[in-house]
Formats: sequence, structure tokens, C-alpha cells
Amino acid sequence: MSTIVARSLGWYRVPVVVVAVLASLLLIVPFLVLVATSWTEGSFILFPPQGFSPQWYAEVLTDSRWLESFRLSLWTATVSTAIAAVLGALGALGLTRVRNPVARRWIRTLFILPIALPPIAYAVGLHGVTMDLGFLRGTFVPLILGHALIALPYVFVIVSGGIARIDPALRPAARTLGARWPLILWKIELPALSPYLLSGALFAFVVVFDEVVLAVFLMPPGEQTLPLRMLNASQEAFSPELTAASTLVSVLAVLVLAVIPVSNAVRRRRAGRAAFTRPTERPAALEGVTP
Repeated sequence: MSTIVARSLGWYRVPVVVVAVLASLLLIVPFLVLVATSWTEGSFILFPPQGFSPQWYAEVLTDSRWLESFRLSLWTATVSTAIAAVLGALGALGLTRVRNPVARRWIRTLFILPIALPPIAYAVGLHGVTMDLGFLRGTFVPLILGHALIALPYVFVIVSGGIARIDPALRPAARTLGARWPLILWKIELPALSPYLLSGALFAFVVVFDEVVLAVFLMPPGEQTLPLRMLNASQEAFSPELTAASTLVSVLAVLVLAVIPVSNAVRRRRAGRAAFTRPTERPAALEGVTP
């Protein structure tokens, strides 16, 4: 594939490679500088760092305020991701049942629309709704619902891409065997879409875990998510403690996203082993859909 691409680009591949390398450095170098400044022995963010010490990581990991903010972010992001995963998957599956192409196009647009909304306008609108509904004041419900709506398009788009890869003959074959739509959903669609649902949920989790604009407007008084605490810390004192917390959050995001290729590799290995050991058995997707 690389030879084909190089041949099609011709001599243009040299500037393309140069631009790609420069873009990669633009993304990687700031992160390396951030990590380096978090290991300093000094009390200020300087590059190159003064000495080498993990003291600022110890400060973050032993400070009850940082740990409480981390637990709060983890809890709200998990609940928001679960809501987004359910609604996004149901929306993508339900869209396949819509026969009218115009209605299907409008529904798809509505599901993707939260990505296009400016975060500040979205946050102000939700804040106004919260003020009008007094029973929501001082709770995490507005923040969780807001994060879920932001994360929903990611799940919807990735699951919709997975639906396009399902063999269209499986559903009619299952109906011919007497299976109703709940059994088709449970035995065919959900197993086939589980890798895409996992990928969408992980992307959604990373997005809402790092989101700070909604937290500024919708957090209950006295509570701070981890990104909000980092924002406030940057305004109070720009110390290496902030870069240490930023590094930990970045590492967490990388570890979460690393689950996707690992799970895909495990799934492909299992599928290859099953195809080798059971070459004549009926497809697993149709198991349990007999009349």
C-alpha cells in the first residue's frame, strides 16, 4: 500500500512527508516539554527542568483535593458515557428501520448536531435551563446530561459505521428462520456491533473526562472536576503540580484509547482461531435464531 501511494504521489511525496513530520512534531514536542517540566525539583515551570524529582507527582497523588476531583470526574464521565452509549447505539440501530430517506437524513443530522454546537453557547443554554428548573440546582444531573449529549454523536457515528459493515443478508435470513426483531437485535446486531460500541464509548469517555466548559457553568457550588481544578490551578499558581496533573490525565487518555487496538487484535485472533478450528459450522451470528 505504501508503494502504491508513493508511486501515485510521485515527487510530491517529499513535501508531503516533510509536512507530515512537522505536523507530528508540532503535536508531540509540546507534550514532551510538558512531561519534562513535571519532573523538576524546582517550584516553577522551567525548561529544561531543574534537576529530576517525582515530588510533584507525589503531591498530586497524595492531595485529597486532587484525588476527590479525579473521583468526581471519573464518576460523572462514566455515567455520561453509559447514557451516551445506550442512546447512541439505539439511535444508530433505530435509524436503520426508518424507510424514508429524507427523514433518515434529518434524524442523522440531529444526532450529529451537538458536535457542531459551540461549547460556550451549549453551556450557557443548559445553565439557563437549570436556573428555570429549580429542582436541578445543586445537583450533578445537568452536568451529566450535558456531557452525555456531547458524547452521544461519537457513539452514534462509530456504531453507524459498524452497522454499514454488517452483512445485509443476515437480518432477512434470521426473519426467514422465524426470529423476531428482539432476537435479531440480541443475537445478530449487538454481537456484531460490540467492538464499535466499545470504541465509541471509549472515545466518548475521553471527550467528556477532559471537558471543562460545561463544568464551569453547571458544577454545584464547592465541587470541581479534575479539568476544572486544573483550570483554576493555572489561574492561581502556575506550578509543576499542574503539569504533573496534566501528564497523568494525558497518560490516562492514552491508556483508555489503547484498549481499542488491543481489543480489536484479540477479537481478530479469536475469530481466526474459530475459523481454523470450526470451518464447517454455521455462522455464530445466526446461533439461536432457529424457529
